[in-house]
Amino acid sequence: MSIINNILSILEQKGLNQAALCSHLKIGTSTMTTWKKRNTDPPSKYIVPICEFLDVDPYVVLTGAPRSTEQKDDARQQLMNLLDNLETLIGNERAQLVKDTTCTRSEQEKARRQEIRHSVPEESAPCESIEIPFFELPVSAGLGVDLLAQDGDPETISVPATPTTRRADFSVLVAGDSMEPMFSDGDIVLVEQEQEVPEGQVGIFAVNGAGYIKKAGRRKLISANKKYDDISIGPDDSVRCFGLVIGKL
Repeated sequence: MSIINNILSILEQKGLNQAALCSHLKIGTSTMTTWKKRNTDPPSKYIVPICEFLDVDPYVVLTGAPRSTEQKDDARQQLMNLLDNLETLIGNERAQLVKDTTCTRSEQEKARRQEIRHSVPEESAPCESIEIPFFELPVSAGLGVDLLAQDGDPETISVPATPTTRRADFSVLVAGDSMEPMFSDGDIVLVEQEQEVPEGQVGIFAVNGAGYIKKAGRRKLISANKKYDDISIGPDDSVRCFGLVIGKL
């Protein structure tokens, strides 16, 4: 039996009107007449609305007979299997979405950390240190201190290993303010041992036994602080250069 005949049979069994069904389907009665005369089944889009109007299982409309209990159980099991598969699929998609999102966030966080690492100095990172000699007796930035009066070996201090500190042969404490703003009272300067210092460069000098940190000039030692006079060097003065000042701690 065709689907259209099943529909007509159910209409008759339930005492329902064909015109009412056509109205429910929003089609003309002539369309229903054509399906009947040509024994043509309704398009699939009308099956569900027809079942709703007839209040029957689609299985009845399609086969003309009600489902058996076994068929209902089988259909129910198929539906449950479909739902389980759908739930698994959705779960997998959600899991993949979480995984993708987590990976993306992890990559973003990694990139952010790398950006921070490249833009901010790692001041807290451990630093290699080296030992250099240190003269506690200050080199005067004012009136001069006797460097030659020291006895014994100097102390050593631990300093960060940098290109500048690796060049330094020793360090000296500064006293006074005649070399401000370059060097202040209490600064520890790094010195590279040299017998001569070019003019305009800062060095450690002893003039007649008194030690100074000054700029080397022509026959004089120059103070950076203008309130101090330069130290003129005469032919009878004893002058010794200890080294070139290359930086400070």
